[in-house]
Amino acid sequence: MKKEQLKAIFHLTVVALIFVGLIICAVQVFRGGSGREKRRKTDKNAWNDSYHDHREPMRDWPGLFNDLQETQLQAAMKNGIREGLTRENVEEGVETDKTTGQQVNKRGMVRIATNEHYVVDRLTHSVPWLVPKAATLVDDIGRAFQDSLYRRGYNRHHRIIVTSVTRTKDDVKRLSQQNVNATENSCHCYGTTVDITYTRYDKPEEHVARDEKLRELLMMCVYDLQRQKRCYVKYERKQACLHITVR
Repeated sequence: MKKEQLKAIFHLTVVALIFVGLIICAVQVFRGGSGREKRRKTDKNAWNDSYHDHREPMRDWPGLFNDLQETQLQAAMKNGIREGLTRENVEEGVETDKTTGQQVNKRGMVRIATNEHYVVDRLTHSVPWLVPKAATLVDDIGRAFQDSLYRRGYNRHHRIIVTSVTRTKDDVKRLSQQNVNATENSCHCYGTTVDITYTRYDKPEEHVARDEKLRELLMMCVYDLQRQKRCYVKYERKQACLHITVR
């Protein structure tokens, strides 16, 4: 093979590698950036240096968060939307509440979205709509979680992540095709139930708490609300989340 041909092949190979690299970078940006964890900048008022961390009490969270599916389902049917929800009818008659600024649909459900207290994950099998009582519960969990961090000298701007909300008929159908254990009469079908992961958190840049600390504080905040009889909770091992239904 001639020297000119080898040089041409070499140049084409370099161009091809550069092109592939650009494609990979573009895909990463499209999916939410590079593989590194994104962290938000916050100001000094986000934590208090006079507060100090301490050891949390050891508790059997799977044992404490063991409310039965039947119990949660009864609460969901009592407090939620009884008619079958679809991705179309949850968007019917949406208006903005002038007092709260929240979007409310024809059935009185509230659209939840990422805010200063929690993050709504990318939802693949649910829609971000809840009955008002459940929406308030999620916000209260996020607030209590951040207050607990602040009282221990950490940055209060860590946020919990909601991974599943209300499932429509279509969501349930698609889930049942992927998971034979998926039930058609899930608590998630009534707009009363959310899943909150205990393994992932949205974190700020400074005074960051360890994941173990974040997990314990989330558990304690939810436990307080459970004891106040505001919710039922199931500790899900396989999905690594707390399955929470408003009471």
